[in-house]
Formats: sequence, structure tokens, C-alpha cells
Amino acid sequence: MRHASRNHQMLLLCALTASLLCALSIVAIDGPLATALSSVSPDTRRAIQQGVGVIEVLFGFRVSSYLYGGLLIMAGLATFLMKRGSLAWALLFVGFSHVTARFAAGILKPPFSRLRPFEAVGGDGWHDVWFASAGNSFPSGHAVHFWSLFFPLAILFPRHRIALVVLPVLISAARVVVNDHYLSDVLASAALAAVLTSVFARTLLDRGERGALQLRRR
Repeated sequence: MRHASRNHQMLLLCALTASLLCALSIVAIDGPLATALSSVSPDTRRAIQQGVGVIEVLFGFRVSSYLYGGLLIMAGLATFLMKRGSLAWALLFVGFSHVTARFAAGILKPPFSRLRPFEAVGGDGWHDVWFASAGNSFPSGHAVHFWSLFFPLAILFPRHRIALVVLPVLISAARVVVNDHYLSDVLASAALAAVLTSVFARTLLDRGERGALQLRRR
């Protein structure tokens, strides 16, 4: 259980750090960075977007952004039928963390209605616009998709955290570089994913670990 406590502390620290950096970015970084990135060449922008498009295909975006999460949840439920409780709880932990974070990000976009950087940077400079009728920049759906896979998997496979973090970092960076998202957008997504992973670690993963411990004591 001490291990579980360390995991919760790590997740909450990640969420707090990302939230603080998000606030700093909104205040001081987003505008200058978006303005600087507006000069990225169309060829570079196109190449990055094509790379992201390949990742989208591999992760089932063209079918549904909830595809992987839904499959993990179904696999977890099926695994219960095979009476493999620990594995079932782990699959449900990843699946629900991922699906819920993805859903929450979609719910949060309309209330904030922030224009994307490429929409806010014009000939007369940069104007950060929130609560616009057509804005959907904050938080980043792409970033939350991969951060909400990273955090649960990092809890389950701590030795592979460095390898696992590469994809969410690259996707987040790609969305910022092409001015589809601000730095604060992807940081908010990371914070959201970390918080929800912590919630499901307590409600699902810890429950599975307690059940496995009770079985070993019998």
C-alpha cells in the first residue's frame, strides 16, 4: 500500500506542476510562443501534421477517439469472467482513466471556447480570445488522449516510464509547433489526465491490489 501512496503522490505532483506551468504559460508564454511559431514553414507544418495523422490512424482516431479505451474496458470485463482479477482491474484502470479524461476534455472545450493560436495570430499581432463561439483549443484533445494512456501505464510499468512518455511529449510538442494548440492547452491536458488517473488508481487499481492481497492470505 505504500507503493500505491507513492503513486498517488507522484500523480498529484505531476498535476500540480502541470497546472502551475499552464497558468504561467497563459500569462507569459502562449502569446510570444504562438507568434514565433507562426513563422514555421508550411512544409515543416505539413510534415508534422502528416506524422500526427499517422499516429491518429494507429490509435483509431478515424474510428473513434474512444476506441482504445472502450476495448480496454471490454477486455477488463471479459477478464473478470476468466477469474483473473488483478489483470481485470488493471485493464479497467487504464481504460476508464483514458475514456474519462478524453470525455472530460471534450466537455471542457465549449465552456472555455478558446480560439486556436493560428486563429488568434493575425496581421495586427496576437489576441488571445476565450469564450468565443467557435473556439475549441483548451484543453487539447490530442494531448489528453496520450497523457491519459501514459499515466496509467506508467503506474503499471514504472520501469518503462521514460519510453512511455516519449509519445505524449512528441504529440504535445507537435500540436504546439503547428500552432493548433498553445503550450498551456497541452499542459492543462496533462494535468487533467494525471488527476483522473489518480482518481481511478484509488477506486479501481487499489481495489484490485487489495483483493489480490486478501486472496494470497487465504
